[in-house]
Amino acid sequence: MKVWNSCLKAILLVFGLVLLMPQPGNAIPAFARKYGVRCYTCHTVPPALNKNGYMFKRLGYRMPPDEMDGSKPAPKITALDKNIKFDLINTFAILLQASATEDKNIAETGTTPPATDTSAFSFNLDEAALFVAGPVPETGFSYFVHYEMYQDGSNGLEQGFGQWHGGRANSSYFLKAGQMHMQEGEGTRAAMFYNLFPDPAYFLTNTDPNGVTLDQAPVGVDGGYTWASNYFKNIFAVSAKVTNGLDANGNAILNASTKNAKDFWVDGDYWFGPDGGVTAMYYHGSKDQVQNAGAENEFTYTPSFDRVGAMGNYLFFDKLDVLGGYIHGRDDWQWDQGDTGQNYTSNTYHVEGDYYIKTGTAFMARLDRGTQKITLQPTMHTRAWGVGVEHAMTQMGNVILRASYNEEHDGDPVALLGTTDKLFKLDLRFAW
Repeated sequence: MKVWNSCLKAILLVFGLVLLMPQPGNAIPAFARKYGVRCYTCHTVPPALNKNGYMFKRLGYRMPPDEMDGSKPAPKITALDKNIKFDLINTFAILLQASATEDKNIAETGTTPPATDTSAFSFNLDEAALFVAGPVPETGFSYFVHYEMYQDGSNGLEQGFGQWHGGRANSSYFLKAGQMHMQEGEGTRAAMFYNLFPDPAYFLTNTDPNGVTLDQAPVGVDGGYTWASNYFKNIFAVSAKVTNGLDANGNAILNASTKNAKDFWVDGDYWFGPDGGVTAMYYHGSKDQVQNAGAENEFTYTPSFDRVGAMGNYLFFDKLDVLGGYIHGRDDWQWDQGDTGQNYTSNTYHVEGDYYIKTGTAFMARLDRGTQKITLQPTMHTRAWGVGVEHAMTQMGNVILRASYNEEHDGDPVALLGTTDKLFKLDLRFAW
């Protein structure tokens, strides 16, 4: 407990000093460099998107026009960047994140052999990533590449796709193909993986016993349509993806495989008011599953699964952002080969409040609750909550210091055991 208290005091001391320090503005990320704006043009605090940032993505990384008042036709997609000269430097961005953590894992009592609690303090390089993205001038084409140079001890391509946009700024459509995140960035703010906390909310990242999660980046195609009213006061958008889905280990299938059935995902978004929105999504797929691996009764089968969810947020007085969401999941399940009529079900809920005390500085708190149940087994409960504060150390918003505490209790619906994890984290994120 003394170590935890010392860690917390250090966090508060650092933030006290940071909040009082001057804010120089020098290095800025690629899109902000290109358009000569601050990161807050598209983010509340990076990486959380605002309504303008959402439209920026929906238009293929082109800035929504200011003059769209309905007095004349909205500009075509191909005309949005016609007056901006191409610059190679403005297509590249680098992200670096380092942290200090105090992690304590509390094991479930009554296990055989008895499990022990663990605790560790560490300094970490969380991520080093390279981004290459932007529109092809005076065409409807754009591209996006996200390469992890280092994350959790490994590296590799996280996302890489090309896309084409047609229509006008207030009524556009797109088609993209490649490796892309399943859920990230497609919905309103409560449905996005990138948020003010170091990690996404539990209700978005829950992984079931079949290895299925929304936190995946498979290969596939994505299409959508976006409509916007004058001055982008209201935005309505729909999207649909067809992907290779997941392999038997729960990893995204990036190459040819023996899995013939494709997964599909649909999403509808409605933005309104100063910066509020609602999202509805549905995901259906199937995967090869190895059941009872290593045991005498090991077998394989192909379960199908469904996820349906609704999320929303509203920004009050440009200060308090209230978010919430719900996702229901259902999988086929077999304890023994040939079992029928059995399933895994989950229900996860999320509430969050983010308070922006000034531009670039926010306090946040969130709470997740979930239940998981497999046929013939008791219902297991999961609870997670977190609090944090983050502050932009530059006027542009590209250097972020954040302190957070998260506590999560997970219930395993197969083993009927639970663990509790408590994590203090102080991290620094730099984007150029």
